[in-house]
Amino acid sequence: MALTSFSAGAVSAWQDMNPDMPSGLPVDSRCTLSVSTPVIDYGNQSRWQLQDTTGGQVTPGKRTLMLSVVCPYTQPLKLALRSDLRYGARGNINVSLSEAQLDGQSVQLASTTPEGVLNGVPANSLRLQPGSHFAAVQNGRLARGKSLTLRIEIEPLLAERDTRVSAHQSNEATLTMELMK
Repeated sequence: MALTSFSAGAVSAWQDMNPDMPSGLPVDSRCTLSVSTPVIDYGNQSRWQLQDTTGGQVTPGKRTLMLSVVCPYTQPLKLALRSDLRYGARGNINVSLSEAQLDGQSVQLASTTPEGVLNGVPANSLRLQPGSHFAAVQNGRLARGKSLTLRIEIEPLLAERDTRVSAHQSNEATLTMELMK
C-alpha cells in the first residue's frame, strides 16, 4: 500500500490576507506535504496471519504514519483525501486522523466543505471517507498556522471469504492527500 502526497501551491493573494508575509519580497508559493512512511508493505501473509475484526473481515494490521504540512506563511491549513479507499479488488481501508498540532499547539480537526467552510463538529480525531475535506480547528474556527502535523492510522480490511485463494494474490491501495487553497 502506498501513500502519495502532493506539493501544494500557494495563492498569490496571500500578500493581502497574510500580515506575516514581508512586503517587497517575491511570493514563495510552496508548501510541502510529506508523510513519515510513504510506502507501507505488509509483505506476504497467509490467511492465518491476518487478524480477525468485526463483521467477518480480516486485516493485515493497523499502521501509523505522521503527516506534516509546512508553509512559508501563516494560513488556514485545509486538506482533502483524494482516494476511494479501496484495498485490492473488494476490500477497503479505514483511515483515521488524530493528535493534530498546529505550530506546536494541539488543535482539533473538523470536516469541511470543498470550499473550506466548517461542515462538522470539531473533535480530537476524525475518520475519513472517500473525498473527505478537513482542516485544523481552534475555538470553533479554522485555525491559521505555518506547520501542521497529525497522526494517520491506516487499517486495510478484506472480507474473510476473499482471503481463501488457491494462488498468490496481491492487494494494493494508494492514498493521496492534497493541501487545498
